[in-house]
Order: sequence, then structure tokens, then C-alpha cells
Amino acid sequence: MKKFLFIFFFLVIITKINTSVVEKVIVKVNNENIMKSEYEKLLNVTLEQLKQLSAKELSEKEIKEIKQKVLDQLIADKLLLQEAKKRNIKVTKREIEEGIKTVKSRFPSDLMFYQELKKENLTEKQFEKKIEEQIMVLKLIDEEIKKNLKEPTEAEAKEIFNKVIKIIEKKEDVKLPEEEKNELKLLAQLVERYFSEQVRVRHILIRVEPDFSKEKKEEALKRAREIKSKIDKGEDFATLAQKYSEDPGSKDRGGDLGFIARGDTVAEFEKVVFSLKEGQVSDVFETKFGYHIAKVIEYRAKRKPDFEQIKEDLLQYVARRNAEKYYEQFVEQLKSKAKIQYFEIIK
Repeated sequence: MKKFLFIFFFLVIITKINTSVVEKVIVKVNNENIMKSEYEKLLNVTLEQLKQLSAKELSEKEIKEIKQKVLDQLIADKLLLQEAKKRNIKVTKREIEEGIKTVKSRFPSDLMFYQELKKENLTEKQFEKKIEEQIMVLKLIDEEIKKNLKEPTEAEAKEIFNKVIKIIEKKEDVKLPEEEKNELKLLAQLVERYFSEQVRVRHILIRVEPDFSKEKKEEALKRAREIKSKIDKGEDFATLAQKYSEDPGSKDRGGDLGFIARGDTVAEFEKVVFSLKEGQVSDVFETKFGYHIAKVIEYRAKRKPDFEQIKEDLLQYVARRNAEKYYEQFVEQLKSKAKIQYFEIIK
């Protein structure tokens, strides 16, 4: 629950920005200001993240909705922190240290972390205070949800499962609000993928960058063929992957990519691995990433979706959905008691 709330509550840790221009208040929440610079910074970060996740351009309507959601989130953040302070929620020194450690781990080095603080004109003390306030709010939300939320039932999970199956089989239109229907469609894709034909694959990658010369590309191919020769002579595939593979995501796991379904990866890779039998090793082949050698560890045939196999996942989904609903209700309760003044219309 805490991991979910951490992601759910805060889009970014660092939102404060100091500028030399005169700050403009766009909303006042119980006599506390939300500045235009604060809003614009969070909006830009959010739009950038969404652009990276989406293959298509955001429409004007979508951007307008995102702008409103960002402002609503900033208002919610103010209200939640005010309520946490009102309830005198305590945060231990160790909890603050763990929070700082979590944020630091997102940066490649401590130097880059401190450069980011400097860029945002934040002292370590100010940053520590922001972490403390964030943990206060997380504790408040956790306290409220635990107090009011019931454990999800198997019947609720089964109801979700039945709706998902109808979407997969296209038997009938599931009549639901658009947002909930879109979420169920995404869940249906995940369920369909889980029960689809899959192979568990190890691979060794010798990377080829787009700017490689003909000579460098030939050298990479030679290295890949030398590794394949070692495999053919009986050397362990996983050990060779750990030693030679240039895929940082799988190298330390002996090249293990886990189970992949059709559509998970590039067509050239998919074509090869789905043509192999269990235990079989491919020849050297090329994708846009470079030269690969692949080995199928396990084959899993397509199966009919089975409720019992994904029951625990569906119970977690119901718990998360119910937590989100109660969170929204709690924020609305705080809003109904608050004095919120708008000084600028978001367009």
C-alpha cells in the first residue's frame, strides 16, 4: 500500500523554483499560495513525461485536461499537508533519511543529485523539509485509507475478471464510464498477454550504434560469432552473457529477459525466438540494437484465461482502485471545508 501511495501522491519531488521575476499567485488555499511558477514547472514535467510515453501528439483537449489535473493536484497537495500538520503527524529522522536515500537513488551519482538541488536553488535543509512534509502526507493518506477501506472480496475480483473476458472476447459492450472502461481495456490487454503464447529467453547482445563505421560493425559481428563458437563448444550461455553481453538490463541475470509475448519486442528478435524450440540456441542475427544470440529456456503455449491463476493480482487491482476512490473522496472532503480562491483561469 505504501509503495502505491508514494507513486500515487507525488509526480515529482522537486517542484520549488526561485526566480528573479515577480511571482504570481494563481490560487490561494486557506491563505497559502500556489505560485504560477510552481504550477508551470509541474505542468512541464508532466507533459514531458506523457510525451515520452505516448507515440502520438497530445490534443488541445487532452492538454487542457492535464493542465486542470496538475492544478487540482497542487491544491490537493496543499490541503493534505495542511491536514497532516493539523493532526500533528510525526516523522522520524530515520524515515527522512530513507526518503532522501530513495530520491538520491534515482540519480546516477551523488554529484548529479547535488547539481539538481543547485539548479533548483534548494539547500539540503530545504530539500530535507520537503521530504519530511511528503512523508507526513503519505502517513495521513495511509492512516485514512487503512481506517476506512475494506479488504477486497473474491466476488469483486471475479466481477472484474468477467468484464475483462467480455472485452477480450468482444462478446458485448461493457457499459461503464469512459475512464473506467479505458482502464479495464488496459487490464484486458495485460490479461490477454499473460495467457498468450510466450517464450522465456536469454540473449547476448553485441551493440551496434547508428554511427558505427563499416569496420566497427564488422568487428562487432566478428565478436558475436566468436561468442557463438564458444556456445557451440559447450560453454555455458548464462556465464558468457554475464561476461560479454552489452545489454545492461539483462547482462547481470545471464541474459535472461524473462517471458516475452508477441509484440513485446522488435519484429526481427520476435521472429527468431518464436521459431526456436526449448533449449535451442539461435545463430547470430541482427536487429536495430546490434547482433544477438538467443536461447529459449522455456516455451509456454497460449492458454484460456483462468481466474484462479490471476486472482491475487485482481484482488490487488481492486484494492488499488478502491484506495484511489477513497483518496479522491478524502480530498473532496478537505476541499468542501477549505477556502479556495482562484486568481487566474487555466486555459
